[in-house]
Amino acid sequence: MRTYTRLILAGLLITATAVGCGRGKPDGDDTPKPTSQGAKAASRTPNGDPIVRLEPAAQTRIGIRTQALEAPSIEPEVVAFGRLEEDPARVFVLRAPVAGTLHVAAGRDWPRLGEVLADNAIAGTIEPRLAPADRIALTNQLASARADLTASTSSAAAARAAHERARVLNADNKNVSDRAVEEAAARLAEEEAKVKTATDTVQLLENSLRSTGSTSASALRVERGGEIVELLAQPGEAVEPGAPILRVAKLDRLLARVDVPVGDHIPPSVRTARIFAVGFEDRPIAAERVAQTAKAEPAAPGQSFFFRLAANALDLRPGVAVTARIPVPGTERKGVVIPAAAVVRVGGKTYAFTQTGPNEFVRKELPVDQPVDGGFLAATNFASGDRVVVQGAQLLLSEEFKSQVAAEAEKG
Repeated sequence: MRTYTRLILAGLLITATAVGCGRGKPDGDDTPKPTSQGAKAASRTPNGDPIVRLEPAAQTRIGIRTQALEAPSIEPEVVAFGRLEEDPARVFVLRAPVAGTLHVAAGRDWPRLGEVLADNAIAGTIEPRLAPADRIALTNQLASARADLTASTSSAAAARAAHERARVLNADNKNVSDRAVEEAAARLAEEEAKVKTATDTVQLLENSLRSTGSTSASALRVERGGEIVELLAQPGEAVEPGAPILRVAKLDRLLARVDVPVGDHIPPSVRTARIFAVGFEDRPIAAERVAQTAKAEPAAPGQSFFFRLAANALDLRPGVAVTARIPVPGTERKGVVIPAAAVVRVGGKTYAFTQTGPNEFVRKELPVDQPVDGGFLAATNFASGDRVVVQGAQLLLSEEFKSQVAAEAEKG
């Protein structure tokens, strides 16, 4: 009997203990087991790359399209950086021919920045002016020239009379020799030449003194046209001889001045390059080497070159930063080409999505320091055969951010 009682008490104690343990767990608590929790939190790869999961219907809705990566043979090249400049051979500077005052030409406005002028176009007029000292000097010169003209005219009249008298006497039974007649003729020609020189000098000085009124304004002609890139004077301003008034340039052919990093070398046999302007990294421009720039200090390291762009279809302007890809002899580069359409930017960095499963995409970092035709060369993070998202990558990035916001909301 006692043994039976002891068994009953032991059973009741076990039951109470089980009930007490059950009360420690609230009803409806669905806290996931450690194994299920790990599977649910797997939103990044072991390398830390974000994973985005998207059902097939959503993929179709946002138009996801992928492309298999290839590993082509890429010739070695040197990367140089610089800026675009005007081609000096296609630049013209209009300068003041004389000291004077600028005026607007009849029938047109004063030129403005960005305006395109044709060859031999008239940009304005200039009214010559004389400084007081110059006017006094010219007046004195004119007085002296007029005195010389008067003296020359008198001498010429006397020489003409002497020649006529010698000619008459020579004709009258040779009262004067032929030689005397010839000497008189030579003297007359000399005096007449002096008269002509003095006359021309007087006219020139008189014209110079008269060239101070508005009627004497002369046209300012742009011999070689182009776009006005610099305007250095305005109508009403007084300018000195040789002062620049405006500068025009034809921007259909630009030069890229690039600096080769220290340690790299461009051999003389290399004559071409591909130029990539900022904002147009997927639009290479063929360029031809035209010169190697002179260093300010002969001992300065590195090389600098001028490359002439074959065309300016992108309407680029001087001053735009560019990257030059210069092919050089050497071993071929290895890697895969990521299409430019696959690139997305987040936080100042560039990435591309690869599809790792039917409903799974991974965002991987992509350096864009090696542009190639159609995209960028990647030596890490990507392999031949990987399927990269080339359409809908930006929308896929939006889906990633939305899932992150949702996850944060759940935690809150």
